[in-house]
Amino acid sequence: PDRRAITRNAKRKKGRRRSYIKGTIINDEHEQYTLALGMMHAMRVAIGRRIAPGERTALVLDDFMSVDKYVLPPGGMNHGPLPTPPHNLSHTFKFKDYSPMVFREIRRICGLEDSSYMLSVCGNRNFIEFIPNSKSGQFFFYSHDGKYMIKTQTPEE
Repeated sequence: PDRRAITRNAKRKKGRRRSYIKGTIINDEHEQYTLALGMMHAMRVAIGRRIAPGERTALVLDDFMSVDKYVLPPGGMNHGPLPTPPHNLSHTFKFKDYSPMVFREIRRICGLEDSSYMLSVCGNRNFIEFIPNSKSGQFFFYSHDGKYMIKTQTPEE
């Protein structure tokens, strides 16, 4: 294939929703709006967490089993190991970030910068609902640009 044509086509598509992504944009009228907004806020907090200077960066076995648990009250929370900023939702919600160091390393290896990843999954654009054939009860969403799929998990998972 002609490398120039591939590059030219990739540049044209930049910033647009992928045409094969079908689904309803989750706006403030959608029944999953609060869930989607809460997830976006929590992911922004989790992804935006910076590694402290001097903190180890090499993965260890425990990183694969670690879970960061966030409590996100409307007024924010300044105490505890995982502080959170305030948000506009009417209630407190909880969010679990599974293996955060592992996924951060995967993004780094794949050349994904945290800033561009954050813009896709938790910027100021709405998720797109994806309705799978699954009967599991989880919710699936696409990022607004169709680059990523976001899935809720049950406690059993």
